[in-house]
Amino acid sequence: MSSLKLLVRVTIILTGWGAWMGHGCTFCQGALDDLDLEVMVPPGGVLDNGGPADLPVQSGDLLLSLVQSPTSMFAALVDDEANMTWAEQTPFRGFYMKPWAPGEFVWYDYSLRKWTVVDASFTTLDTLTQSFAPDDDYHDVHRFEDGTYLVVLLEEVFEDLTSIGGLASAKILNPRLLHLDPQEQILREWSGLDHMPVDSDLDNLLFSTVDYLHWNAMQFDEHGGLLLSFRNRNQIVRLRPDDWSIHWKLGGEDGDFMLMDPGWNGFHVQHDVHDLGNGRILLFDNGISNNSGFLSRALELTLDTVNFTAQNSWQFAHPSGIYAAAQGSAIRLENGNTLIGWGTAGVPEFGTRVTEVTPDGDISMEIRLPPTANLYRARKYPEGMLTGCLVDSAVNVSSSPWLLAEATCLFGVDSDGDSWTDVDGDCNDLDATVYPGAPDLPGDEVDQDCDGQDAVLGCTDVSAINFDPAATVDGGTCLHEVEFRVDFSQEMAEDNFSWNLLQSTWALSTVNAVDPQSSWSLQPSNAAWQTVQFTVLLGSGMYQGHVIRPDGLAETIFRQFEVNPGDGHVDLGTSCFNLNEACPGCTDPMDVAFNPWAIEDEGCQGWIVQGCTYPAAANFSADANQDDGTCIFQVTSECPADVDQDGSVTVSDLMVLLASIGALCE
Repeated sequence: MSSLKLLVRVTIILTGWGAWMGHGCTFCQGALDDLDLEVMVPPGGVLDNGGPADLPVQSGDLLLSLVQSPTSMFAALVDDEANMTWAEQTPFRGFYMKPWAPGEFVWYDYSLRKWTVVDASFTTLDTLTQSFAPDDDYHDVHRFEDGTYLVVLLEEVFEDLTSIGGLASAKILNPRLLHLDPQEQILREWSGLDHMPVDSDLDNLLFSTVDYLHWNAMQFDEHGGLLLSFRNRNQIVRLRPDDWSIHWKLGGEDGDFMLMDPGWNGFHVQHDVHDLGNGRILLFDNGISNNSGFLSRALELTLDTVNFTAQNSWQFAHPSGIYAAAQGSAIRLENGNTLIGWGTAGVPEFGTRVTEVTPDGDISMEIRLPPTANLYRARKYPEGMLTGCLVDSAVNVSSSPWLLAEATCLFGVDSDGDSWTDVDGDCNDLDATVYPGAPDLPGDEVDQDCDGQDAVLGCTDVSAINFDPAATVDGGTCLHEVEFRVDFSQEMAEDNFSWNLLQSTWALSTVNAVDPQSSWSLQPSNAAWQTVQFTVLLGSGMYQGHVIRPDGLAETIFRQFEVNPGDGHVDLGTSCFNLNEACPGCTDPMDVAFNPWAIEDEGCQGWIVQGCTYPAAANFSADANQDDGTCIFQVTSECPADVDQDGSVTVSDLMVLLASIGALCE
């Protein structure tokens, strides 16, 4: 760099922390055991029944900068199978790490308050903006192909703001955007105070430090304009490409657009803006946590810069109701999915989440970070860019200059003579029983078929009630819920009203059972409308059975049915006792003799007339055929002097009588 103004400061700091922070460790794995990653949704997503949804997942590696505390900061890689493949603790350095020039990465160094350039071993190669006294803003930095870069300095400007309701010696945090060449010569600059001055109608002036804009993202659009995100004004601002003058403001109280966002009323304290082309932008809306239920979301807006309207054209709010008070990211992937980092959501009880969602809003992969870990941004890089083989003799030797983790090297040989090479997918070329498609023995901790895991026995039928999403080999244990109803209306019509239908049984067996009478004896699960329902869990196969009445009389017919894989819930319908069809009966739901299971209309007795059906009641209704509980019965006392009806004549009866003197009788 052209100036070493901060060299003394840098030397003192690094001398104190050199043994802790200055280690070199290409392909370090030491921090993997310190980070427990939880897979919330496995790659490909899951159906409501727990089965695989086979949703698309963008290939590549997530490069994550996890922050638990200043000393517990980590750089980590997570592959597209949701496995953490590499991690290293990076105290005081990180927050946001990304590839820089070939062979280089850039991250924010909190000990210097500057962006620093490091190699894959974390050796510092350069420190940006050394010739500028103000701290670098930690949110982002952008490198052009010619080596020049954009960086934002966080200037402290002291002003008397009493004339607009502020303090006399307010410290204003002013974002100063610089375009610098490698020698730190200013090619272009932009100042927040010059273009967006402090405004008492827009900004909070009650504190000694006035962070009135809080810049947190920059992104070029398809026409060369620069999009800037200002969190504390709830606003995205576009700078014209020629002179960086303000073209328009989106959101906020002084925005230029009419925002059509039903149910949300615009974005708030947003992060991470991206131009998607064709007038569309994507951002992470942190939202507002209030009684209206506003939560965080990824938000896509379609802009009309002629009529200045902005339409909500897509969004994803997490079904679990996630709210991130700070940080967060959203970026569109090559396969059309959207990658969302949920900032500080869930912290400190849990770690935050990273979610990949399809255009239809289905979660195709989701992980939760270790407890207390937050994440400023989630980014996924192409397969092979950050992970690869470095052995020159390997057929898959990597040419990427940004390797952080080592991938399996392949050499194209067949050492075990099973006709499969490692290039073909042989995951153990020293064992001829191991190759792609080989029979995999469950539970032996050997991955014979090279699918990445040992076979797991269980139910693999997604329609079964005991489906096991972890199972890879069906163990013949799948069960399906089978329901069967028997209508006793014809039997009970023969003066059998005293039966307790729940005492009936269903004798069930497999068709080839040696003793079909004693396989299962099932009791009804419930009864209604003179009908009982049997419920049983059965595996695939052919079954037969007959029903036994409460009085012990059994059907003379055997009913046969079959349960097949994929059947899910099996409903055998309703049959009349000792028949293979429904009972005849009244099909009019308004009739007193209505039978909901009948298919032939007969035996109707007339519409339901509610009333008192007890002849001894004072209000007996001869026309009623359904008692409604309104019957009134008159009781004649054998002791007329017992006025209070307590069973004896006492002074209390006299008191009741005296109290009634003077009352008018109608």
